[in-house]
Amino acid sequence: MTTGGMLTGSHGCLVGISKPTMFTGASAMFLLIYLALWKYHDSTNPLLASASSLPGDESRLLPGAHSPHDFLEQVMSCDLDEPEKENVMLIKNESMPIIYFVTPTYARSVQMAELTRLGQTLSSVPALHWILVEDASKCNPMVGQLLRRLGIPFTHLASEMPAAYKKLKTPPRGVSNRRAALKWIRRNVKQGVLYFGDDDNSYDLRLFEEIRDTRNISMFPVGLIGDYAVSAPVVHDGKVVGFYDSWPAGRRFAVDMAGFAVNIQLLHQFPNATFIYQAGFEEDSFLQDIVTNADFIEAKAANCTEILVWHTRTVQVPAVILQPPTQTLTETSISGLLRRLDDLQLATISSKGKPSSVHYLTDV
Repeated sequence: MTTGGMLTGSHGCLVGISKPTMFTGASAMFLLIYLALWKYHDSTNPLLASASSLPGDESRLLPGAHSPHDFLEQVMSCDLDEPEKENVMLIKNESMPIIYFVTPTYARSVQMAELTRLGQTLSSVPALHWILVEDASKCNPMVGQLLRRLGIPFTHLASEMPAAYKKLKTPPRGVSNRRAALKWIRRNVKQGVLYFGDDDNSYDLRLFEEIRDTRNISMFPVGLIGDYAVSAPVVHDGKVVGFYDSWPAGRRFAVDMAGFAVNIQLLHQFPNATFIYQAGFEEDSFLQDIVTNADFIEAKAANCTEILVWHTRTVQVPAVILQPPTQTLTETSISGLLRRLDDLQLATISSKGKPSSVHYLTDV
């Protein structure tokens, strides 16, 4: 089309025309064919097609693409009343930068225990918005109930790992969740601080005040990582010059996911920055997308000498299959308790399960 004497292509490229021009005859026909071919090229080339022009409701590999960047995730809002809005309380202290705390989570027997512990830690942090993303095709109502009960401003999403990666020996867990959170932030948040916090980590409350004033990218040690028991930036004269980590693996930024925070205004400068589906290299891929100058890295936690976050792990308790007990007394609490165990995915109640019993007091 013509705009002020300029011909604009679909990518905003301008083809100079000295004055408004009328195309007739063969010239007009040639122009129409050219534009039609360009439109077809633009919509079918996976390197040129925009995300909005591609199906967003399925996980698939883009035509001709083989990179771990190339999967599109299905993202579901867990707020059924207003699916396009976050389910949050208003944060009253607008003068304090908001920390957007992104947590991937997945169904397992200890999930609700982990989320309860983490949520009660986060409830002590002012000006924090919890973005909790389930690795699932739909939202777990128990998780939603917990979020509302805690009273923390939150966004609850679900984004399942693409099926192709579930078959790998080491699936890249949490990638689809973090990518979904990045998408939500880019659409809804203009400023603040982004931090990725797993549901099984342990956090010193001082960490949040350390990262709140992150101007670009801040980094700090994470305890209980690898053979060195820590993953940490190395600082010289106030600048990060390297990394102390027992698994460098050729990574430029050998850091743990819990070991950095990003100013959201910087994130907006790199709209394509994301995590790749490659276990162990997720952090490095994201940071290489946004760190153009190592001098921008801010060393926190007393020049990276203190540990304010630990990569703790809860012992995984396998869910059991239980047979309901034969009750001597009627209308006891046991039926409600068993339903709760099933809701929390701690046990499956079945007539074919392991027999269970109630030991009654002898004087009842």
